[in-house]
Amino acid sequence: MAASGLLRERDLRALTAVIEDGVRDDPGPAVPWAVLHRLHQLIPADAVLFEEADLRNRQPVVDQAVLDGDVQWFDGSEGPVPAEVWAAHASFLPYTYSARTGDVAAVRWSDFYSQTELKNQPFYDLLHHDSPVRYGINLPLPAPAGWTRKVGLFRTHRDFTERDRLALQLLRPHLHAVYLDAERRRHGVPYVTRREREILHLVSQGYSNAEIAGSLFVAVATVRKHLENVFNRTGIRTRSAAAALALPPAASFSVTPVSGTRSGTELRENDR
Repeated sequence: MAASGLLRERDLRALTAVIEDGVRDDPGPAVPWAVLHRLHQLIPADAVLFEEADLRNRQPVVDQAVLDGDVQWFDGSEGPVPAEVWAAHASFLPYTYSARTGDVAAVRWSDFYSQTELKNQPFYDLLHHDSPVRYGINLPLPAPAGWTRKVGLFRTHRDFTERDRLALQLLRPHLHAVYLDAERRRHGVPYVTRREREILHLVSQGYSNAEIAGSLFVAVATVRKHLENVFNRTGIRTRSAAAALALPPAASFSVTPVSGTRSGTELRENDR
């Protein structure tokens, strides 16, 4: 993807650092902490958050955040989110945009609400009424059906720009690869058969068992049995962790000038 003049050479170096440092760092509770710290440097913000949740059960899985340089994370062990909080999230358009439209673009809060409209949203009233946060940008990441996974950045004094949006879009497939690599490193890399790997690869893209069966021309029961075999052999109990077994190690960036532009560059993906 051509990056156009919005991103300069130093931005591309910062993009590369997000991924390369993430691959080298410890896997962290969800993503390596280096990923969030480097994102914070690439796109200065008051907070950078990685969030994963089980939508069907209103259950947070993990919230991992860098807040003004400090780190914190929650693993969802406190149980389901209260109904009013979940309803507020569900009515907040920036958080539901990808699920409603199928569009995986990064979106800003200001794409949907003016500052006055934002303050009248139930989500904002419940979670940010006593905080100075006024601006946010969210990037949806691939997740199994019924789950959500996203990166969010938040600011107090100024909105995010098209440069920030483009940087996140370019990072999206690589952030997903780093997340899966971290899952694999947390759980080890047990043996899986070729057919199991094919199924897990489709799981990683968010396909249901029925959709996988249709794609591979097998019965749904066959897909279910393969997944049960993986779960029993590895001890893994979530689809996202199992999906991490299917993919190669995280991709790395190489930066190549785009002909015909002065400051434009292009990111190319290389298998490590």
